[in-house]
Amino acid sequence: MNSTEIRQRYIDYFKKQGHTEVRSSSLIPENDPTLLFANSGMNQFKNTFLGLEKRAYTTAVTAQKCVRAGGKHNDLENVGFTARHHTFFEMLGNFSFGDYFKKEAIRFAWEFLTKDLKIPKDKLYVTVHISDDEAADIWHNQEGVPKDRIFRFDQDNFWRMGDTGPCGPSTEIFYDHGPMPGLETDPFKGIASGQDRYVEIWNLVFMQYFEKSPGVLDPLPKPSVDTGFGLERVTAAIQGKVNNYDTDLFTGMMASAEQISKIKYGADLETTSAFRVLADHSRSTAMLIADGALPSNEGRGYVLRRIMRRAIRYGRKLSTQHSMMPEVISVFIKEMSLVYPELKQREEHILTTVKEEEARFLNTLDAGTAILSEELKKLKSKNLKSIPGDILFKLYDTYGFPVDLTRVIAMEQGFTVDEALFEKEMQANRVKSKATWKGKSIEASEAHLVTLSDQYKKSPTEFVGYDNLIADAKLIALSNGTAEVKELASPNSGVVITNKTPFYAEGGGQKGDQGTITVGNATGVVHDCRKIGEVFIHFVEIESGTLKVGESIKMLVTQSVRRQTARNHSSTHLLHSALRSVLGMHITQAGSLVDAEKTRFDFTHNKALSSDEIQKVEKLVNDQISLALPVSAKQMPYKEAIQAGAMALFGEKYGDVVRVLKMGEFSTELCGGTHVSNTAEIQLFKIVSEVGVSSGVRRIEAITGEVALNYLLKHTQENLKARATAGMQESWNSFLESSNTTYDFIEKQKTEIKNLEREIKKSQGDQINVDQLAQSAFSVSTKKGTIKVVFADLGIEDRDVLAQVTDQIKNKIQSGVVVVVGKGSDSHPIIISVSKNLNPEISAGSLLKEAALVMGGKGGGRPDFAQGAAPDRTQVTKAFDKIKGMLN
Repeated sequence: MNSTEIRQRYIDYFKKQGHTEVRSSSLIPENDPTLLFANSGMNQFKNTFLGLEKRAYTTAVTAQKCVRAGGKHNDLENVGFTARHHTFFEMLGNFSFGDYFKKEAIRFAWEFLTKDLKIPKDKLYVTVHISDDEAADIWHNQEGVPKDRIFRFDQDNFWRMGDTGPCGPSTEIFYDHGPMPGLETDPFKGIASGQDRYVEIWNLVFMQYFEKSPGVLDPLPKPSVDTGFGLERVTAAIQGKVNNYDTDLFTGMMASAEQISKIKYGADLETTSAFRVLADHSRSTAMLIADGALPSNEGRGYVLRRIMRRAIRYGRKLSTQHSMMPEVISVFIKEMSLVYPELKQREEHILTTVKEEEARFLNTLDAGTAILSEELKKLKSKNLKSIPGDILFKLYDTYGFPVDLTRVIAMEQGFTVDEALFEKEMQANRVKSKATWKGKSIEASEAHLVTLSDQYKKSPTEFVGYDNLIADAKLIALSNGTAEVKELASPNSGVVITNKTPFYAEGGGQKGDQGTITVGNATGVVHDCRKIGEVFIHFVEIESGTLKVGESIKMLVTQSVRRQTARNHSSTHLLHSALRSVLGMHITQAGSLVDAEKTRFDFTHNKALSSDEIQKVEKLVNDQISLALPVSAKQMPYKEAIQAGAMALFGEKYGDVVRVLKMGEFSTELCGGTHVSNTAEIQLFKIVSEVGVSSGVRRIEAITGEVALNYLLKHTQENLKARATAGMQESWNSFLESSNTTYDFIEKQKTEIKNLEREIKKSQGDQINVDQLAQSAFSVSTKKGTIKVVFADLGIEDRDVLAQVTDQIKNKIQSGVVVVVGKGSDSHPIIISVSKNLNPEISAGSLLKEAALVMGGKGGGRPDFAQGAAPDRTQVTKAFDKIKGMLN
């Protein structure tokens, strides 16, 4: 049975049990700062388990993409050297949100493993928490598992979401791979020690308590179930493989790597580990880039870059002649696109990103390895076995060499690394950026806001802002940012929760609304609005009076800000479609930020746009604006919307029912943001910048409406003044038909200036009597014999002229040394030229270094030519004497 069949059988089984199939969430968690990447099946249901979000179903089944390569769950260093560690893996899961509990969950698991997958019961063991007699009894009495195959553990069988929150005991199912040399034969001891013979393949978590504080547990009114079934581990068991890397999930990639490297997988320990690292990290890389991650030097991008560079480095162990990673990733995309279609949709972007990162890093790898080798030689000569932290930091900061690769290379040669000192250096050099408001900032505890919204989850905020900018609402909660309060008085800041709101909460790349709230003499300025679950959090600065819980307040969104933000957001949708029309259908969104000032749109494309392409995009967008297309929004099922051609924006999380925004026939996308009702309201669209932000991703910033109009008018006025100054004035209709541009005029003037500068330099050179200078040469006895030397003190600053004169003198004397000192305003140029036949015994660079030092300056260069500068011209004679002494 192959992995594809196992995955599908799992989903089909639970669908038959009434579970709703839920597609995998993105690896990039939405609005969850606690997670680096999705690392378990329950992540996307976190708010559901917390009671912050209610779904249309009470049971679900998923095949979830997971990555563990940073933070608390970091398996990176073990990958490739163990049988079951991966950075990317698939966690299949079935979930109950207050529906069934232990009896049903245990029955489902046992039935699926022993009947659908036909795993022999004598290959399975189960564990339960030491306190969970109920689960132990269900296993024995309901499923007939012998008591001697049910083991009790403590911490390993109790799950917590955090220090507080839902928690409960778990029961795990282990598979026995059979006797192995040197490994424990007793199943209890083998499971306790985590040996490879007994492998956990399924974990069933029973959320039956709420932990108010450490150790204080209250029973939940609706206990829930969260399970995790490891596809890689179960596939290994079904296919009779002890090692996950020997299953069909990896064999295609291994075969590709074998073909390229001409090395047999499994030939020896070192290359076998390299094969496994390459395959595992290729899976993670493809999946992360497909979900919107990009290699960078911070956050998620830094973790992705570490994964990629580790794969590239191990790929070099298999072949130094051929690129490994793009080919292996291509195989993975081909094999997995039916399950995860985003891989095929973004294949070009994935491969372009990988190739560019690989090319960039190979240069770093070669240079860094050479430098590290030199450092290791020095340490060996001193009988030292640890690489100091300052060397780690130098390699990282100056040469871009990752510290984890330094560690790997060091370990291979018997060295350790001082990472404590490295972290100290990193901390001293790390620049911390904090997001702030343009107005007064409000400090608010993220954990407190989650807890606060949780208390009011049963009264979700009604959003009325699509149709209204004003609303009368009831103030149901106040907070000072760290604690809930009954009143909030001027001049304090805090957060406000109301029963309804016209304020759009930040989401989908659009910034939250701004505005005011008033009641009586009390006034508050709303700087931002966020949403946690279904509760809207308004960040407010109290300007006058006092707000009190229970009051009826008037809420007013700033119309000008909302209107301009709507223009920018709607133009983003037009821009997306225009880019796909002009550049190709490979264009997909890779991020966006929309506010009242501009729209910023990141998209997948591997080269800069030409001015012609930018003009075509601008024209296409403005054409749609001028057509006054109607803009409509409609709620419909997600699958129906996608089938109708709606584009899902990159990295966004969508529910089963989505809002489809349509602009004529030109653009159809899923979007919950605020928009114009007709494209004519956008008025005008202008791209103001187009730059690269990372490998394979470009960024466009654009403006609309009055901002764009003012921008163009300012440019027009400046251009009119420039043309008037240049004598290029003409009537407006002549200007429209004229081919004489200001740019052409400026380029012509620049060319004329260059020609004049060239003539001036030639004139300066012609004024110097090169023959006379050559005749001033004197002889000096050196190791090379008697040579000619010319010292020239000239009143010219231009280095090009001085270099030209130096070469002419050298050609006249044919063999020798020419030293020329010029004259500048603050610093004076020095140039030395040495005939190549006198190298390397006589080096221009060495001579210049010493001469410049005498004059208080510095410089250097090649053995045959060097230049520098010095401030103290009174020491010219001493500098000449220094050179003469060096030549003797």
